[in-house]
Amino acid sequence: MILRALMLLLLIAVQRNVSLAADAPADMVLIPAGSFLMGATPEEQQAVLAFGWQGPMRDRMQFLAEHSGPQHTVHLDAFYIDTQEVTNQVYRAFVSATGHQAPTFWNSPRHLADPAQPVVGVSWSDAQAFCAWQGKRLPTEAEWEKAARGTDGRRYPWGQEWDATRLHTADAVAGKPLENFEVWTTWQRAMNAGMDTARPATVSSYPRGASPYGVFDMAGNVWEWVADWYEPEYYATSPPRNPTGPATGEAKVLRGGGWDVPKTIPVTWLREHFLPPEFAGSPVTGFRCAATTPPGWRTVQWP
Repeated sequence: MILRALMLLLLIAVQRNVSLAADAPADMVLIPAGSFLMGATPEEQQAVLAFGWQGPMRDRMQFLAEHSGPQHTVHLDAFYIDTQEVTNQVYRAFVSATGHQAPTFWNSPRHLADPAQPVVGVSWSDAQAFCAWQGKRLPTEAEWEKAARGTDGRRYPWGQEWDATRLHTADAVAGKPLENFEVWTTWQRAMNAGMDTARPATVSSYPRGASPYGVFDMAGNVWEWVADWYEPEYYATSPPRNPTGPATGEAKVLRGGGWDVPKTIPVTWLREHFLPPEFAGSPVTGFRCAATTPPGWRTVQWP
């Protein structure tokens, strides 16, 4: 009798996940409920520092790596997340419909306004407003990381090993490997002097870099705003189920790395916070949205 009841509960749970997945909007994917490994191992932290960082950048990377761990188990309820970063085309519809201020870079000669590129030059508040307009929200930091790395603790969305052909970062923009800090900074100086290829790629240009759930550009292309405030020591006190970040803070978390970063940055676990939430002038920062239920649904109680 007990076994039959357990089998019935299992069947209900499976049917619920199948139903939720089938009801995902075309631009979103269901991330099933369950646990995953969040944060960095000591080995991963050391691998980031082995790039040869120097001066203030070395100090900053040591700080970021240290406070992106320790690795710990987190349980999340099921949620939906956009498979692509929000594009200029979709954001333009939001601006037209609401009168919201347009991103600065739409009037820039830097080739940052192509319709299929991710929108950049948006603040955290801009991103939040767009997601609300779509009936969505920004993903939590934990949701973003699970969607990027799956349940097997991947360093990159596709696996454990670096592969420059699977993402849009400095190596792709430069057209050559940038193997250490000195080589990367030399390239950055040239880029800042005027390199016309230095911009985000069309979203989903790297299908081989998709996450285990089929989410694109979770490594590279643009940094992505998430919902959480940044707190260096948050992992020491964060709840094991559905963490949503500190109640207050000065900077919002950014995830994923942008088109200008070297190979050690766009790992699934690294936590950044280099912009205040009201800043809207970054050419390397965009976002994607998430949802607890598909937009337009009302919450229902399952058996």
